[in-house]
Amino acid sequence: MIHVCTECGYSFPKELSSLIEQNIQVYCERCGSPYSLKGVKFKPAPTPVLRKISKTIALSEKDFSNLNKLIQFLNKISFLPVFIFTAISFGLIFEVVFYSDWSVITDILFKRIFQGLIGLSILIYETEYISPKVKEQKYNKVILDSLCWGILGCILYGIGVIILIKGIFIIFYVYTNKENRQLKAYDYGLLVKNSLNYLSAKAGFVIILMGIYGAYLSGIYLPSANSVFITFPYYIEIPIILIIYSSLLVIAIVGLSIDNKLKNEIRIKQKFDLRDSLMTIFVGVMGMIFFAAGIFIFLKGVLLFFLYLAKPSGKLKKLVSYLEKKPSFSPQTYREPELTKKIMDKKKEPPESVSLPIPVIPTTREEVTSLKQEKPLEKELNVVKEGGKLRTERDDAKKEFKLKLHESLLPVKSEKDKKLIKEYFSKIFALLSKDLRQQIIDLKISKKEKRELLEELAFLSEADQVKYIESLVDLYRKLPKKLIEKIRKLPNVKPKHYDKIVEQLKYMDSEEQISFVQFLEENA
Repeated sequence: MIHVCTECGYSFPKELSSLIEQNIQVYCERCGSPYSLKGVKFKPAPTPVLRKISKTIALSEKDFSNLNKLIQFLNKISFLPVFIFTAISFGLIFEVVFYSDWSVITDILFKRIFQGLIGLSILIYETEYISPKVKEQKYNKVILDSLCWGILGCILYGIGVIILIKGIFIIFYVYTNKENRQLKAYDYGLLVKNSLNYLSAKAGFVIILMGIYGAYLSGIYLPSANSVFITFPYYIEIPIILIIYSSLLVIAIVGLSIDNKLKNEIRIKQKFDLRDSLMTIFVGVMGMIFFAAGIFIFLKGVLLFFLYLAKPSGKLKKLVSYLEKKPSFSPQTYREPELTKKIMDKKKEPPESVSLPIPVIPTTREEVTSLKQEKPLEKELNVVKEGGKLRTERDDAKKEFKLKLHESLLPVKSEKDKKLIKEYFSKIFALLSKDLRQQIIDLKISKKEKRELLEELAFLSEADQVKYIESLVDLYRKLPKKLIEKIRKLPNVKPKHYDKIVEQLKYMDSEEQISFVQFLEENA
């Protein structure tokens, strides 16, 4: 069918004609007027949605493995330049024995001690914190630590060059890691925040040592001259300048001390307000007064400002909103099954030798035999004179023991009620599939804890059992045992919240995890 423009008589091509037949509004290519047809209402053409093209750096498995091996190799040798420099600096202190002039001795002691202290500070942080995390391949924990401390080391005769290179590769590894593909920009910001929060105060004190050492070598600024060395005796102007420098030093130390106290609060937070950012920036400016000692604190404050403007990712946002809500329900208590309650109501007085109903725990043959050994029968066998009757009475006693083992679980004596109770319990534990039992067996926990776990599963539905076991397996795989016990004891935290808690804790180091769980114990 041919369609013609009513204004200029232009014949529409096939592409536009097909759109007209779909009742989509088109325009004349010659005059630009819209095509109209009597009795037909055209709808506007759909606007094409442009997808954001994200440029990701993809590495093959081989390249990724080689990058990991390179980082591990650098991790083994990165401390060597710092260690050699520190050892030489402290070792050269003994050259004072060759001099008798006290000014020369003082000069040597000042230089060597400050060089050694700076090198020792970098060495301790590298060997005690960065290196163990890298060895465990926890690169997310030290995403910026190695880079920042490598820069500090390079300022002092380039001793931190290997640490710096290792830090660059760590950042590249974290960015290209397939496990971090689900991380959003906000999540990366939290990783950087944790790294800066841990090192900012410590690196600031090292910068102060570098500043004092640099002032001694290069001299301090005087208005009358570009610079002057600190010599004895002082000029008239020098004491005034020293007082000013000392005041700036005290202000910087106060700023670093405040940051050191605030870092525990910041490391727990995952959602920030403007006050956090401004407070951190102000403390950073205080530290920057003396040789820019608070530069990392200032950068942390700027990062908190961007995190304040940004929005948390989906899972993190749900967790934050969950934690901010006050608990409005009481702790869960053990509930007896309704069927056993009805049966107990029928019998006003329970039998004396029968215990109250307890959740049945599936036992293995080994547990049954151990139970036999621990709780022998009070009257196992009567003394029988005839040898032939002795064996038969033993067999009867074993059968009686098995019956007692099963009947002890029943609160009633009526055969009809016993049958109902047995069917009820067998129906419950039939829901525990082989896969779930195998997962419980594979958990590296004690038998007592497995029994407690089975008691918790006893009255759950099959779907709830699967979710509960999956959450527990995820907990035991990613968190220490002590933390798991504390999380399971939280009264108002249900198993469905375990995955959110694990998602939150995996961005924290061990100290932050402990603080976060303590926060949950107090507020959840």
